[in-house]
Amino acid sequence: MIMQIEVKEPGTGVLLHLDAKPENYQGKHGMRIKYPNGASFFIIAQSGAWRSADHHHVAPRFLINIGMALEGRRLSEQVIDPSNS
Repeated sequence: MIMQIEVKEPGTGVLLHLDAKPENYQGKHGMRIKYPNGASFFIIAQSGAWRSADHHHVAPRFLINIGMALEGRRLSEQVIDPSNS
């Protein structure tokens, strides 16, 4: 089942609407995150944090925000840090 999540880009605060779909990738269970333009990456929850698992670079603070969105946390809790853009 595909779910839509709202994620803030931490460097700018821009709100992104992404698709998230459960997936098994190379024996790991996680989520396929897809941008509106079709680009995607795969993440897994490991040791209490979300991590990229398909060799795509994803900024750590962006992963934090994606994780918060997947966990149903409020949008206001997501990280915005323009100094690290």
